Amino acid sequence: MPTPITRPDHPLAPAATPPPPPMGAGARIARAVGAVIGVQAVAAFATLLILNSYRRSAAGWLLPLVGAADLAATVQIGWLAAREIALTRGRTAAAAWTGRVLAVLVIAGVAAGGLAAWRHLHRPAEGAFGTPVRDGGLTFTASPPRCGTAIKGVRSGNGAFCQVRLVATNTGTAPLVLDATAQRLDGSRGGHAGAMLFAGGRPGPRTRAFARPLPAAASFEGVLAFDVPSGFRPEALELHEGEGSEGVRIPVG
Repeated sequence: MPTPITRPDHPLAPAATPPPPPMGAGARIARAVGAVIGVQAVAAFATLLILNSYRRSAAGWLLPLVGAADLAATVQIGWLAAREIALTRGRTAAAAWTGRVLAVLVIAGVAAGGLAAWRHLHRPAEGAFGTPVRDGGLTFTASPPRCGTAIKGVRSGNGAFCQVRLVATNTGTAPLVLDATAQRLDGSRGGHAGAMLFAGGRPGPRTRAFARPLPAAASFEGVLAFDVPSGFRPEALELHEGEGSEGVRIPVG
């Protein structure tokens, strides 16, 4: 039996499959952007895993390592995408735009990741009412806030007051100032800074102040008042040594 002829020019030879159309510049850019987003997601997952596990103590060197790997992978993806476009269509505007888009994504991703990590590492410590908690050189013991109560001789600007019984002690070696406005009460209608401090057991206009100096080993015992809207429901109290300190967050309820 004769062997069939399978030359390409023979009429009985199978038709050759046409090659797929080349990928356009837009599709290449979209593919590169999707890959970059995937890399950022993996880096974000690794960052959260480090910050929420026993590896948090090693975050000082693990997070820069994750950031360097993220940057290297993103730059490589962008370079390959720009190179493919340049080889298939010449050095067109699409290749330049690929680099610009990916550069913006890299900057945005690194900035967002850095901000999230910084906030997580510098978030307030957790505390509890009735238990001493410390921020810097001040040690606080606070009672749960009582809201909707009036203060004799003092008018609320927002509608109501929340009062917190507070003992603050300077446990450091340098003089400090207990500042009412550095404290914060978060709740159902936003967060509110402290309005005033009242020394003693009964708040009144004669005992109020916005700040109290505390020499080393000195204590303040009294009331921290917050001026809040009517119907405000407290959710968490934040106590700070001063404006900008990490603070201690005490959940309500």
